[in-house]
Amino acid sequence: MSRSSAWVYGVVLVAAAALAGGAATADAAHAGVHPPRAVTTVSGKLRGVEHDGVIAYLGVPYAAPPVGGLRWRPPQDPPRWQGVRLADHFGSECMQARRPGAAGSPMSEDCLYLNVWSPARKSSAKLPVMVWVHGGGFFAGSGSQPLYDGANLARRGVVVVTVNYRLGRFGFFAYPALAEESPSDPIGNYGLLDQIAALKWVRRNIHAFGGDPKNVTLFGQSAGGTSVSDLMVSPLARGTFDKAIIESGIFATPSTTLEQAEAGAEAAAKSWGLTDPDAAALRAVPAEKVLAGGGRAGPMIDGKVIPEDVASAFEAGDIAHVPLLIGSNSYEAGFFRGMANGLSKRLASQWPQVEAAFDGYGTHQTAQVEGELATDMMITAPTWRAARAAARNGLPTYLYYFTYLRPSEQGRLPGPSHIDEVYAVFDHMSLVEPHPDAGTRRIVDEMESRWVRFAQTGQPGDADSPWPAVAPESLQVLEFTNDGPVVQSDFASRRLALADELAKSALAAPRRP
Repeated sequence: MSRSSAWVYGVVLVAAAALAGGAATADAAHAGVHPPRAVTTVSGKLRGVEHDGVIAYLGVPYAAPPVGGLRWRPPQDPPRWQGVRLADHFGSECMQARRPGAAGSPMSEDCLYLNVWSPARKSSAKLPVMVWVHGGGFFAGSGSQPLYDGANLARRGVVVVTVNYRLGRFGFFAYPALAEESPSDPIGNYGLLDQIAALKWVRRNIHAFGGDPKNVTLFGQSAGGTSVSDLMVSPLARGTFDKAIIESGIFATPSTTLEQAEAGAEAAAKSWGLTDPDAAALRAVPAEKVLAGGGRAGPMIDGKVIPEDVASAFEAGDIAHVPLLIGSNSYEAGFFRGMANGLSKRLASQWPQVEAAFDGYGTHQTAQVEGELATDMMITAPTWRAARAAARNGLPTYLYYFTYLRPSEQGRLPGPSHIDEVYAVFDHMSLVEPHPDAGTRRIVDEMESRWVRFAQTGQPGDADSPWPAVAPESLQVLEFTNDGPVVQSDFASRRLALADELAKSALAAPRRP
């Protein structure tokens, strides 16, 4: 993979521990099982499995299997069933490449399933709903990964939903023949259409699980965070969610155009041995062949799902006007191995400016300055720009900066890398931290309580734990440090202004995931 391609698709996977697959969570769901009552959805009755005060409903179909004639079509309504469906195991993951030896649920094109975790004891009031969109560069991941088990978060008094959506060329494929076949249908962004279908399913059904269909928070990290920003822009997603959380999901470069996406789709078809195929010929390509030779793909400006460049839409205020919580981690570049290497040479003429503004996390070492600059160009600066734009356009906006280092990272890394905060949000530090301390528990409590409070009220702070909203004239941020949350004002503004300038001119920043 070339350096530029690596930047483009560096946001690939989730952390190694998170890619371990979903079987362990399903097994845990069976330990100490109690038979809860069945709930009724529009498709039929479901019975989940109860464990330690939480009921999990796993592998719930939210759309028809996108196979055969439904491949590369917008998702259709899920099939109905008779009797009670036992929702005690995860559905198949969507087709994706896996690292050698990685475990997981079976893969299939029949993968449009979601999972629900709900407190077993509910008050008469409906609970806030949090719908999670997983990361993975739009070509890997699933809602069944152990990191995204929603039980611990649900114990805080919310209903948690995790979603599978079509990935890679199965989810993002803008071949012209598909448009000719169905001129009125949106083409290309099938993975985003899946996410919209899941949100509509939540609106129609979540009351049966104790959730409030009028209080839905959409949240995601990396490609999942990018998806949230895309759906904030999409007119087709209007009214499907009430609040949004974007974690490390705003990237420095423009959205892919339809022309670029069509060129990529045509190259993919050629790699499958097809020349000028019609829609039927495309759908006849075996799934394994699509997976093996399709190349990378992700969301595009198609004119219907995404009508314009996402960053431009934020600047213009052409976005869903819902409360927004947004932020990133201080050493995002640490997850993308080698991505920052050589920045000092590529930016040789500007490097004196860089060294004057960046301290390399206090070390003043070139390699660390490169990592700090890469992080800021790649995610920090565009994230803060999006937050300022959202606030300027009237959205209640709350910005965070995650600098907490786990005990096992201290002395080894200069800051938390891409995905590190997710372990705190879902209360799964045990997946990655062999030596937890009191601070480990505290960061989980600090983040989970604020994420849940935001889902409940649209405001992540209160009198005892303030978190001021972003104001266009004063960019305030809540920094999650090893000593606890700290409110910062106009934090690192000179540094981020330079990173923004370099990202626009140096071609060193990555494309969106």
